[in-house]
Amino acid sequence: MDNSNTTREETSAPDLGTIVRAVIHPGIGIARLGSSLEADGFFIGPETLELGSGVLGDARDDTGALMRQAARFRIYGYDANDRVVAELTAAQAQIDWQVHLANRKAQWYRFEMAMDLPEAGDLEMKLRNDHIAGAEREALVIDPGARSISGKNRSGQDYQFDTGQFMGGKVPLGELRTDSDGRLLVLGGFAQSASPTGKLIYDKDEQGSFANASEWFDDTSDGPVSATVVLNGKSLPVEPAWVVAAQPSFAPHVVGWRTLYDLLVDTYIDCGWMQPVETVSFQRDVLPVLQRLSGLQWVNKGFASLYGYGAPMDFTNRKLLAKLSLTDETYSHLRRTVFNAFRAADNSVHEQRTWPWLYGDTFGGDEDLPGNHLALSAGRSSILKRWVAGDFINDWQAEPAPVASFDRLPVAMQPAMLDQAALHFCVADAFHPGIELSWPMRHASIYRAPFRIKALPDGQPVPEYGLVLDQKKALSAEGPLHAQPPGGLSRWMALPWQVDAVGCRSGYDKDYDPYLPTFWPAQVPNQVLSEADYNLVIDESLPREQRLALFNKRAHWGRQLPKRFIDQAMTVVADVGVLGVVEARPGIVDDEDFPAVMHVEIERRSAASAASGRLPVAISAAAAQGAFGDELQSLILAGWDSVEQYEEFCRIFKR
Repeated sequence: MDNSNTTREETSAPDLGTIVRAVIHPGIGIARLGSSLEADGFFIGPETLELGSGVLGDARDDTGALMRQAARFRIYGYDANDRVVAELTAAQAQIDWQVHLANRKAQWYRFEMAMDLPEAGDLEMKLRNDHIAGAEREALVIDPGARSISGKNRSGQDYQFDTGQFMGGKVPLGELRTDSDGRLLVLGGFAQSASPTGKLIYDKDEQGSFANASEWFDDTSDGPVSATVVLNGKSLPVEPAWVVAAQPSFAPHVVGWRTLYDLLVDTYIDCGWMQPVETVSFQRDVLPVLQRLSGLQWVNKGFASLYGYGAPMDFTNRKLLAKLSLTDETYSHLRRTVFNAFRAADNSVHEQRTWPWLYGDTFGGDEDLPGNHLALSAGRSSILKRWVAGDFINDWQAEPAPVASFDRLPVAMQPAMLDQAALHFCVADAFHPGIELSWPMRHASIYRAPFRIKALPDGQPVPEYGLVLDQKKALSAEGPLHAQPPGGLSRWMALPWQVDAVGCRSGYDKDYDPYLPTFWPAQVPNQVLSEADYNLVIDESLPREQRLALFNKRAHWGRQLPKRFIDQAMTVVADVGVLGVVEARPGIVDDEDFPAVMHVEIERRSAASAASGRLPVAISAAAAQGAFGDELQSLILAGWDSVEQYEEFCRIFKR
């Protein structure tokens, strides 16, 4: 077959004269906070569906501080038929970028639960810091205004968001840079949170204090990204984007069971902007639902026990996948059995044993509600039902082709890949309130098109909604789920974010399971394979039985932290780098007991020797030998110091 024409078409220079408009991608970019102060103390966020940032060992700088994740934005030219012609860089066009970041958390309403739930019908959310009134509330908004940048390899003081203030003190929110081709880089803040007036991060005597710290700020942010583009002397209309500077991910190479991208696709299908898949693909549509359960083995002991490597439901096992991918009747009941193990999309009962073992939006109340645990979405349920019926194509790849680097993708595929990759490593629900973003993201009214946030026009006042926000007002046509101001998305999140990072753990029902269910282990791990154990696991000179025992062992992720909740939160406020980061590391190739890639908790080198375990060695050994009563034994193995500590966290976290 002669492929010469195809080759010439792929390698020939694009006709820039056919470009009639420009679009910024990704539509929603994700930056992440970090504590590194080094000039190069950042990495660029994912641009393909490969592992996280894609580079092993780039979570920390040489001092052990966490690197920031930069969101990179590119501009693509489209023709009159809405086809991608080319990426436009500083080599072809004059590009002037503008970004406006802000943080509105302290001026916004308290978080108690997602306001679009039936259970929130009688909920009235009070303003945070409602003791501050009138014009003085403007001091609660960190808004440095917009910044502009153009050219190649630009950075410096002029491009920093460093003039915003909180209660009279400056709070930097990040900066802009450009790369060697003039693409935009947005970097968020340095993980700084504080109360200028010395208020407690959590006040047990103040109702609703969790996630709503009085007179506190953090340096997360979000806002619009726009540009002017002049190509061959002609100005092009430009479709703007949005950027979110979210908290760090402490397992950047692990993908959550339901990603933010999954949620948004479901939202757009529901409102008619996108269409469901016509043909169900096992590789594309079914396999991720299963394999992401196995991926969580690296961040939760309970998931490792059933879905981990070599476990009964190891969804990376080729023999199991060969059966599940067959379309005929041979293993049809196996498909049905797997499907029936999931919590149904229309689930109406409280049952924590069904899959996935993840908390839902309503968890934390006193009632055993169906929404306390995550269920299949209607769209995902429909896909799996077709899989059960054999209505799918068996395109499973036992040896999947390596994912091409971004620059090797056809230009027509690049914009969609950027839109997906930015949100692929973000988690959706449970929205309690969430990690990167919260429940408003599932409402089509905040978008003007798929992956395009509807921005409040420049100069238009930010709407106010009174002293309390109830469900009717929140969901109304005049409510806050429409055009967004800078800081409009992140204002729904926990204040400060550190309380969620240390407070949302796993296994809150000690009588059920010490490790399950859990919240967002792909971003905030629960139990991890420590680097010390990993080094012994891959040492093939040791007995296999010893290595297997160590491979199946998990350490509590927060073992470096003090005992009390408030002390844990303040420790992370003071130094986010104290927490370990789970990163991909080489495993054992072609071994039935050990995978070729392992995800390992890497601690800061300066702290690793001192962080061998939060429990004294004598207690750890006694726990391993079962020297305590059953209740305390179970709690210690799950990472709790005592029954008292477990009960303190439950009192704080449960409404």
